[in-house]
Amino acid sequence: MKSPARGLFAQRKVVLPVKGMHCASCVAKVEAAVGGVEGVRSVSVDLPSRTVDVSFDDKPGLDRMIRRAIEKAGYDVLGETRTRTEAEALSLHEQEEEQRVLMLRLQFSILLAVPLLAAGWLDLSPYTALLLAIPIQVWGGWHFHEGLVRSAVRGTADMNTLVSLSSWAAFLYSAYVVIFPETMPAAARQPQWDAVAGLIILVTFGRWLEAKTRGKTNEAVAKLMRIAPKTARVVRDGKEQTIALSEVRVGDVVRVRPGEQVGLDGEVVSGFSTVDEALLTGESLPVEKSPGSRVFGGTMNKTGALELRVARPGSESALARIVEAVRTSQATKPQIQRFADRAAAVFVPVVVLVAVSSALLWSVYGREPKILMALTALVSVLAVACPCALGLATPLAVIAGMGRAAELGIFIRNAEVLEEAGLLDVILFDKTGTLTQGKPKVVETIVAKGELDEMTRLAMGAELRSEHPFAPAIIAFGHYRGLIPADVESFEAFPGRGVLVRAEAKTIRAGSLAWLKEEGCAVPQERLGHHSAGSMLGVCADGDFLGAFVLADQLRPSAPEAVRRLVSLGLEVVLVSGDRNEVAYKVAEQAGIGRVFSEVLPEEKASIVERLQGEGKKVAMVGEGFNDAPALSKADIGIALASGTDIAIEAADITVMNPDLRALVSAVALSRRIRRVIRQNLFWAFAYNIVLIPVAAGALFPFFGVMLKPEFAGGAMALSSVSVALNSLRLRRKHGPEES
Repeated sequence: MKSPARGLFAQRKVVLPVKGMHCASCVAKVEAAVGGVEGVRSVSVDLPSRTVDVSFDDKPGLDRMIRRAIEKAGYDVLGETRTRTEAEALSLHEQEEEQRVLMLRLQFSILLAVPLLAAGWLDLSPYTALLLAIPIQVWGGWHFHEGLVRSAVRGTADMNTLVSLSSWAAFLYSAYVVIFPETMPAAARQPQWDAVAGLIILVTFGRWLEAKTRGKTNEAVAKLMRIAPKTARVVRDGKEQTIALSEVRVGDVVRVRPGEQVGLDGEVVSGFSTVDEALLTGESLPVEKSPGSRVFGGTMNKTGALELRVARPGSESALARIVEAVRTSQATKPQIQRFADRAAAVFVPVVVLVAVSSALLWSVYGREPKILMALTALVSVLAVACPCALGLATPLAVIAGMGRAAELGIFIRNAEVLEEAGLLDVILFDKTGTLTQGKPKVVETIVAKGELDEMTRLAMGAELRSEHPFAPAIIAFGHYRGLIPADVESFEAFPGRGVLVRAEAKTIRAGSLAWLKEEGCAVPQERLGHHSAGSMLGVCADGDFLGAFVLADQLRPSAPEAVRRLVSLGLEVVLVSGDRNEVAYKVAEQAGIGRVFSEVLPEEKASIVERLQGEGKKVAMVGEGFNDAPALSKADIGIALASGTDIAIEAADITVMNPDLRALVSAVALSRRIRRVIRQNLFWAFAYNIVLIPVAAGALFPFFGVMLKPEFAGGAMALSSVSVALNSLRLRRKHGPEES
């Protein structure tokens, strides 16, 4: 239920670490409990990390109501945090303690189970066997029984309900046989101590192993957190001092010595070095840094000393934002998991019904001793059926896959992107800064009126605030000639077209020739038509065409191979560029792209995406500039290069940190692998229950005389969750040439 007065309140978000969630039915219950609180806008439960993301109206006392709703559902809230990192830290501590206790209970149960299972060989009395079984059942299985009680109090059922009921059924039957043997038929006087001990030990071992395996899926993010530096050397008042990273301010100058890790994002103010950015980009080759170069927190300085001016606080560094983005994306759910959650919500009651029905059936139609057959069917069905695998199928694959993506320098906004990635038909590339290196240089100038230096000064002033890749080239060309930019009074950008400024009492336009013509500037096309070697940026002053700069950019060395690999994945590759026909087609030919849209405006790029979508195709757009944002937002999947503008990255679903375009292939291929593993996990989770529940109920007995023993049923249940975890862990390995 959502608040009808939503618009009256600001939105607030918290991440709650919750104790006691173990299966998909737990997820459904918590989401239903929190979602039913008036004022809650959205709720998402992440089972592997045992955290709950809640967005709600910022009303007094609503946070306490949310906590009470979770506690009323039978779970414990460990604290209230605003970030996933803090919540997972609390949850991780609790899970580590839970693992320790599980191992203690497991060792204790095994110690007592050895003489219990060898009671006949050791010639132990039935009462001694009962005394050995009591602590195994009560203390060894306490975590299951506690869950049963909580579920019963709130009128629901979950995995703990199934395990506890099955073990109690076997234990109470065995105890009754020991204490009142004369009331039972001779053939039925068979205590089921192997079922009791086997169930408790195997299911507890499965839960412990599942928890250990589950922890490995998140190693990539844990690694990022471990290696993040904690201090920095700051120069203040001419003195160097080492302070906590959290105390460093924007604008501070930080010194980084050779072999040290860079703590924060910033710009080099002095020094020359190479920096290993593999942590963020996956690229193994160090990158040269000099004054003016950008550096990122978490990277490793190699050869020289650097002084950096801090651009962002530590909490907003590239590393911190990446960690938070990965954690957030791991907590989201693709559509298919929502179906699994709905199925799990009704799963346990159905299993209990099947167990009771099969027990009643065998008690009437079974072979003697009928009561023993009925008990075996009841206990086995309860033991074999578990919604754990359903609950873990998607989140474990997402966590492992997103972690692998992070190692490759690929950041996927949310798990829903995976649904689209597996269905892509077309991938569109922007040209400048995407297929090309984005560092064009002025290779020729054309002066139509006045002096070159005057035209250059005005162009420098116009481009000084522009985010277009041509801007640095114009400014660098002017500095090379020893010029100072013209003073600008006003500035207005027209994405994909150019800029309009007021400078030195003149109206200056600098941009594409087509735009200048639209604005009434007389462009002498006959003087410019033979220049096909590069792109052009024209300059007009008060309507007079002053001339143009011819700029050339280099194709990224990895572009041809990336295009070839994308085509091999079954994708159609298309170039979409605002540049002239001659330049766009030349770049497409070099990259191996057969279809080209040239001389298009930013809104036309979005229209091309819509046109292809109208043909029934799933479309991805790859870009890095301000003018690519509309197309990135419109595409089914927007892919941005981290070297691009912030607005392009914000509009994208996938961000690639590595400048090597082959990382794009890895992004697409890995997204497909994650999607495939999710479907494999869900298939086997459903298939496991569809096959084994009838077997546990005795479906094979009329034909083959086979009944599934309860202890084997418990072992199979534990194995189902572990198999899902192990299948997800395959995503952590390097797979195929697309990740080379």
